[in-house]
Amino acid sequence: MDLGISGSAAPQTQQRASTANRATPRKRNERPDSGSKDEIQVGSGLANQGLSDVELENICRLQYAKWKDLQEYVSAVGNEPDLWPNGLIKSTKKKGDDCKFYWKKVPEWRHMWEKHMIKA
Repeated sequence: MDLGISGSAAPQTQQRASTANRATPRKRNERPDSGSKDEIQVGSGLANQGLSDVELENICRLQYAKWKDLQEYVSAVGNEPDLWPNGLIKSTKKKGDDCKFYWKKVPEWRHMWEKHMIKA
């Protein structure tokens, strides 16, 4: 029983789609505007200010919760954040709502400024 159907159901074309409109591929770690003057690299200016590791870690924890610094946090919340016995911030409220961030006893952000210091 021959139905007379052969080949592919998709229409056949001889030319591939044009690549003229495609953006050139970039590596994952390559930034599109790496020379932008407004762009601030992660960790820039922190490690060279003479701050201890605990102070750097606490700054990163506050900034992750959208706070500029400890003074802004205290003026808005009314008290300083809870601390672990080693001096690291234990928990912070997120700026703008009642969410809370709970932090580990060990540094979590050190890798960010270490990467920056290796490039410098």
